[in-house]
Amino acid sequence: MTLFDLTYPLGPCTPVFPGDEPVSVRVVSDCARGDTCTARRLELGSHSGTHVDAPAHLIAGGLTVDALPLSLWIGPALLADLGGLDAGALEGVARLLLSDVAEGLSLEQAAVIAGAGVRLLGIDGPSLDPVTSADLPVHRLLLGAGIALVENLRLEGVPQGRGTLYCLPLPVEGGDGAPCRVLWEGV
Repeated sequence: MTLFDLTYPLGPCTPVFPGDEPVSVRVVSDCARGDTCTARRLELGSHSGTHVDAPAHLIAGGLTVDALPLSLWIGPALLADLGGLDAGALEGVARLLLSDVAEGLSLEQAAVIAGAGVRLLGIDGPSLDPVTSADLPVHRLLLGAGIALVENLRLEGVPQGRGTLYCLPLPVEGGDGAPCRVLWEGV
């Protein structure tokens, strides 16, 4: 078994949605300059870097990050290429990670995923809709089906197939989204 970290580190180069402010990490105290301790201040949006979109992101009354069940975040998953996606391959898959999703998913692809009973969908792109989309129909379809979304995964070089997903979003109270640490254990 091999463990892969699928999370982008937090810093000024962390990917953010086009137009969002970059992540800021600044030193507020430093042992090297004589302070009692070293500490940093983080400033980031709830959808910066590798992050979760909860249904509340676009669905009025949808579940927030802190209200989603803990069982959702850890368990068996499938890592596949978007080009090879079909309904038969998704039978019994509760957690799905897709690579090569830089331009988002089509509504048809999203409907197949929702219809298959997937509960968590992660992608390596910045958004499940094209970044120019104003109404976010793919997000609305998937979040409306109660599917938690994970965006900006680092999937390059990670072998496809079945494995175990460990996705731990920060439990932001009432959060529409949250940064998360995501690990993949391939078999």
